[in-house]
Amino acid sequence: MKIDDFKQPYPAGTAMEGNPNFTGTAWLYPLSHEPELNVPMFNVTFEPGCRNNWHRHSGGQILIATAGVGYYQEKGKPGRRLFPGDIVEIAPGVEHWHGAAPDSWFAHIAIECNPQANEVTWLEPVDDNQYAEATSNPAAAKDLSERQQAIVAIASYAAIGDTDGLRKALVQGLTAGMTVNEIKELLIQAYAYCGFPRSLTALGVFNSLLSERTANGIADTEGEAANAVTDIDKYGKGAETLSTLSGIPVDAPAPWYQDFAPGINRFLKEHLFADIFGRGVLPYADRELATVSMLTALGGVEPMATGHIGICRNLGITTAPLNELLDIVERNIGPSKVEPIRKIVNQ
Repeated sequence: MKIDDFKQPYPAGTAMEGNPNFTGTAWLYPLSHEPELNVPMFNVTFEPGCRNNWHRHSGGQILIATAGVGYYQEKGKPGRRLFPGDIVEIAPGVEHWHGAAPDSWFAHIAIECNPQANEVTWLEPVDDNQYAEATSNPAAAKDLSERQQAIVAIASYAAIGDTDGLRKALVQGLTAGMTVNEIKELLIQAYAYCGFPRSLTALGVFNSLLSERTANGIADTEGEAANAVTDIDKYGKGAETLSTLSGIPVDAPAPWYQDFAPGINRFLKEHLFADIFGRGVLPYADRELATVSMLTALGGVEPMATGHIGICRNLGITTAPLNELLDIVERNIGPSKVEPIRKIVNQ
């Protein structure tokens, strides 16, 4: 790819070829032009593998990722993977570097804070070993908790019927503090997206694992029991829950499938969003992380994935944790299912 083919919201500007403070080529374009505003801002574009040297700002700096995939690292800390929409606040005097991922172009807005007294001190280059370690560390800067990482793994393995992978993920979940009933809820919910065969197979794997752990003297916490949803207007309850999840008012125009196949709309409202989501035990955010994980692993259901990614955002799950979710699925299942969903997340 050439710089002209890299899609980003701002012009790339002028190439800083031969700049001793960069490894690789970066481009610079000023975004603020009124000196009296006193807020210098620049669009900085990095070719794959490009990064600047270790440096510090006496007045601090703010970075806003706008396109591609990049990295930011402070001295002594793991690298943080950056996706469009991510914001990095760098305190005065903090030694750091930032740049592109090895396999992706990257662009960010750089905002100079306290410009009257903000000086940059350039230090030594980020060598290849430092860069490789920062950009290949899967444990770097986790946005998902260990419990949420386990939810992603359990849901995605259950969706494709990978029983060996699922067994390891179930142990991961129990080790991360998930209760037996929380995991059961994930596997019950799986049938709404993957069908009864996948759900029952996964529940069978979990039942076998718990029996083995009990035989070995391991006592797992049962946890809160699910609520039975009875004696209510299930359609109304489901519509209310879906409105809470999506942010779309209950009285908004009906979806296209209401006229085409009204039965499926009723099943969605009454069963999925009333019977299943109304059972408690798991918060909505965890259920939606599981849903996106299942849909990603299944593949070929991008319209549904787009809707649930929108729900995740409405629930406060931003780009970074969604990309971390996709990183987990990619490591466990492979990139082919992940690539279409990654495009949706980063749009």
